[in-house]
Amino acid sequence: MTERFDPPVTLRGERVLLRPFGLDDAEDYIAVLRAGEDWLPPNFPRDLDADKLAWWFETGVHQPQRLGLGVHLAVLDAASGALAGTIGLFRVDWAQLTCEVGYGLRPRWRGRGYATEALKLVVRWALHERGLYRVELRALTSNHASIRVAENAGFLREGRARGAERTPDGAHHDQVVFGLIANDLARDLPGAPEGAVAPPAPSSTA
Repeated sequence: MTERFDPPVTLRGERVLLRPFGLDDAEDYIAVLRAGEDWLPPNFPRDLDADKLAWWFETGVHQPQRLGLGVHLAVLDAASGALAGTIGLFRVDWAQLTCEVGYGLRPRWRGRGYATEALKLVVRWALHERGLYRVELRALTSNHASIRVAENAGFLREGRARGAERTPDGAHHDQVVFGLIANDLARDLPGAPEGAVAPPAPSSTA
């Protein structure tokens, strides 16, 4: 299934450009680390080690995509080319055609619609072009900004996962569970007739 996320992904929106991370992002990334910004995914490096960062930009960050397990994309400000954040798919299950999505933005780009636009681009790519059927999104019940992003991107609130996230202080917190399936997007396609549904999902053995 490694071909599922090939070729390299580039998605363009009005304000954001999504593409694989590369060495060109190192300067902005180092600035993020020095500023102690808190938006990085847990598996992203935080040490200011030049050799480790070079390996990560050239190889490490791309491993999930090469293995068909997920994808990490840089979110760039389309106007300036600056690194604005990241968005990615993880916990991909090709047998069930499902995955989760996560994202984080630098403080300067929050509250301006960048996250919503990036999320819409990734979800439509995953469900329409890569054959996935369901994308799940989870947010802490206290993370009102992330909840608004999910709702603005068309995700449906499905329930509450009690104690699903353990924070560094050792406490367990509830998450809001959102979902979006291919049929949901079909109703939003330009020119789609009322009651339209997405094409059947491809066989998981393809």
